[in-house]
Amino acid sequence: MHLNLSFPTTVSLLDSMYPLALKTRFLLSLLAASCLLPWAGAKPSSEASSVSIKRQIEPRYPAWAYTHGISSGYAKIAFYVDEHGQASEFLPIEYSYEAFANELMATIKKWDFVPATQNGQPVKSVCHAYWEFLPDRAIETNALFDTAKRIDGHGSKGFRSLKYREDEELDSRIGMTSFPGLAIARDSGLLDTDRQTVRARINFFVDPQGHVLLPHIVDSSDPQTNEKLEAAFKNASFSLPSFEGTPAIALVERTYDFPILWLDSEPPQSL
Repeated sequence: MHLNLSFPTTVSLLDSMYPLALKTRFLLSLLAASCLLPWAGAKPSSEASSVSIKRQIEPRYPAWAYTHGISSGYAKIAFYVDEHGQASEFLPIEYSYEAFANELMATIKKWDFVPATQNGQPVKSVCHAYWEFLPDRAIETNALFDTAKRIDGHGSKGFRSLKYREDEELDSRIGMTSFPGLAIARDSGLLDTDRQTVRARINFFVDPQGHVLLPHIVDSSDPQTNEKLEAAFKNASFSLPSFEGTPAIALVERTYDFPILWLDSEPPQSL
């Protein structure tokens, strides 16, 4: 039976943790891994907690933006925070200019996180970090090339050179073109060996080349297979997403019956 679970939650930072200036410039949102929460509209379980930041360093305003006369910018990065609070697999999903995304990614790698929990146990999550950049000194324009007007002439407010798109925003529904199968050893004890599929609802990004990034199991018929399923799903391929005729990064949530590939023994771990 497929359960309907809550959707991603936006988490506000506490007044006691961050000054007002930082709160207006940073937002962390969370997709809690395998959280069996009440259906949409109900309040989350009191036994679930979100990812929090233990140590944060403020990003610097990029040198590229100074030299090109860019007066402000922003970036949003998606990434995993695992059960140990380790961040990994950083994906820029929205930014005004790439330099801001690069700076935010480099800075997030220096942050320390406290993992999300479910029923008192730490769980893996997918987080979205958003930062608005403002310069701490005057912006010098290039009088010879009029760089500010050429690059930023339409105003940086509201301008973006990359923005991910929700499934329903795409020009057409993208379909899965390949999936290698969920490989499980018969002697693993994970599932009865007469099973042919695992049903799961999964949230993930698809890049302009059709590759799957940051897959996250929202709900599953067999939660004990979630780790293997996420790893296998990274090798799936999709048709190419586009928005208004332009290649796009897509954020998708789908339910699939994933075929099981039964193995006689566990494959060797790659080094």
